Amino acid sequence: MKSRHILLIILIPAMVSLTACGAWWLPRPHKIDIQQGNLLSTEQIEQVEVGMSRGDVVELLGRPITSNQLNENRWDYIFSINRSGEKPNVKRLSLDFENDVVKTLETDGLETTGLDLN
Repeated sequence: MKSRHILLIILIPAMVSLTACGAWWLPRPHKIDIQQGNLLSTEQIEQVEVGMSRGDVVELLGRPITSNQLNENRWDYIFSINRSGEKPNVKRLSLDFENDVVKTLETDGLETTGLDLN
Protein backbone atom coordinates (compact mmCIF):
# COMPACT_ATOMS: atom_id res chain seq x y z
CA MET A 1 0.00 0.00 0.00
CA LYS A 2 2.82 2.40 0.84
CA SER A 3 4.54 1.78 -2.46
CA ARG A 4 1.31 2.64 -4.27
CA HIS A 5 1.09 5.99 -2.44
CA ILE A 6 4.72 6.74 -3.19
CA LEU A 7 4.15 5.93 -6.86
CA LEU A 8 1.15 8.28 -7.01
CA ILE A 9 3.09 11.01 -5.22
CA ILE A 10 5.81 10.75 -7.88
CA LEU A 11 3.62 10.24 -10.98
CA ILE A 12 1.00 12.95 -10.41
CA PRO A 13 3.48 15.86 -10.11
CA ALA A 14 5.47 14.48 -13.05
CA MET A 15 2.36 14.35 -15.27
CA VAL A 16 1.26 17.84 -14.21
CA SER A 17 4.70 19.29 -14.89
CA LEU A 18 4.80 17.75 -18.38
CA THR A 19 1.43 19.21 -19.36
CA ALA A 20 2.26 22.58 -17.83
CA CYS A 21 5.23 22.96 -20.16
CA GLY A 22 2.96 22.78 -23.19
CA ALA A 23 2.37 19.99 -25.58
CA TRP A 24 5.44 20.62 -27.74
CA TRP A 25 5.86 16.89 -28.20
CA LEU A 26 2.31 16.30 -29.46
CA PRO A 27 1.50 16.52 -33.18
CA ARG A 28 -0.08 19.79 -34.23
CA PRO A 29 -3.44 19.89 -36.03
CA HIS A 30 -3.36 20.61 -39.76
CA LYS A 31 -4.44 24.16 -40.61
CA ILE A 32 -5.70 24.85 -44.11
CA ASP A 33 -5.05 27.91 -46.23
CA ILE A 34 -8.12 30.14 -46.50
CA GLN A 35 -8.59 32.01 -49.76
CA GLN A 36 -11.40 34.56 -50.17
CA GLY A 37 -12.52 37.18 -52.64
CA ASN A 38 -11.97 37.97 -56.30
CA LEU A 39 -9.00 36.14 -57.78
CA LEU A 40 -7.62 38.51 -60.43
CA SER A 41 -4.57 38.02 -62.59
CA THR A 42 -2.03 40.77 -63.18
CA GLU A 43 -2.97 40.73 -66.87
CA GLN A 44 -6.62 41.45 -66.04
CA ILE A 45 -5.72 44.31 -63.72
CA GLU A 46 -3.39 45.87 -66.29
CA GLN A 47 -6.26 45.97 -68.82
CA VAL A 48 -8.49 48.13 -66.58
CA GLU A 49 -8.26 51.76 -67.66
CA VAL A 50 -9.85 55.08 -66.80
CA GLY A 51 -12.73 55.62 -69.21
CA MET A 52 -13.93 51.99 -69.35
CA SER A 53 -17.64 51.40 -68.92
CA ARG A 54 -19.12 49.33 -66.08
CA GLY A 55 -20.06 46.68 -68.63
CA ASP A 56 -16.48 46.46 -69.89
CA VAL A 57 -15.23 46.06 -66.31
CA VAL A 58 -17.79 43.32 -65.58
CA GLU A 59 -16.81 41.51 -68.77
CA LEU A 60 -13.11 41.72 -67.87
CA LEU A 61 -13.15 41.16 -64.07
CA GLY A 62 -16.64 40.01 -63.20
CA ARG A 63 -18.68 41.64 -60.46
CA PRO A 64 -17.00 42.43 -57.15
CA ILE A 65 -17.88 40.03 -54.35
CA THR A 66 -18.66 42.86 -51.94
CA SER A 67 -20.78 45.89 -52.61
CA ASN A 68 -20.66 49.31 -51.01
CA GLN A 69 -24.16 50.15 -49.82
CA LEU A 70 -23.20 53.77 -49.12
CA ASN A 71 -21.54 54.47 -52.47
CA GLU A 72 -22.81 52.54 -55.49
CA ASN A 73 -20.23 54.30 -57.69
CA ARG A 74 -17.33 52.51 -55.96
CA TRP A 75 -16.41 48.89 -56.62
CA ASP A 76 -13.82 47.10 -54.50
CA TYR A 77 -12.28 43.85 -55.66
CA ILE A 78 -10.69 42.30 -52.59
CA PHE A 79 -8.65 39.12 -52.38
CA SER A 80 -7.11 37.61 -49.26
CA ILE A 81 -5.22 34.46 -48.49
CA ASN A 82 -4.51 33.34 -44.97
CA ARG A 83 -1.79 30.69 -44.83
CA SER A 84 -1.19 28.73 -41.67
CA GLY A 85 1.31 30.49 -39.43
CA GLU A 86 1.60 33.59 -41.62
CA LYS A 87 0.14 37.07 -41.56
CA PRO A 88 -2.91 37.32 -43.89
CA ASN A 89 -2.09 38.65 -47.36
CA VAL A 90 -4.77 41.08 -48.58
CA LYS A 91 -4.83 42.74 -52.00
CA ARG A 92 -7.33 45.27 -53.29
CA LEU A 93 -8.44 46.97 -56.50
CA SER A 94 -10.83 49.91 -56.10
CA LEU A 95 -12.69 51.55 -58.97
CA ASP A 96 -14.66 54.79 -58.76
CA PHE A 97 -17.28 55.41 -61.44
CA GLU A 98 -18.78 58.65 -62.69
CA ASN A 99 -21.65 58.39 -65.19
CA ASP A 100 -21.02 54.61 -65.45
CA VAL A 101 -17.42 55.16 -66.58
CA VAL A 102 -14.24 54.43 -64.56
CA LYS A 103 -13.07 57.75 -63.17
CA THR A 104 -10.24 56.55 -60.91
CA LEU A 105 -8.64 53.24 -60.03
CA GLU A 106 -6.49 52.39 -57.04
CA THR A 107 -4.57 49.22 -56.31
CA ASP A 108 -2.97 47.96 -53.14
CA GLY A 109 -0.01 45.74 -54.09
CA LEU A 110 -1.63 44.21 -57.16
CA GLU A 111 0.23 46.17 -59.79
CA THR A 112 3.67 45.12 -58.59
CA THR A 113 3.26 41.64 -57.20
CA GLY A 114 0.13 40.22 -58.77
CA LEU A 115 -1.43 37.39 -56.83
CA ASP A 116 1.28 34.88 -56.12
CA LEU A 117 -0.53 31.88 -54.66
CA ASN A 118 2.56 29.72 -54.21
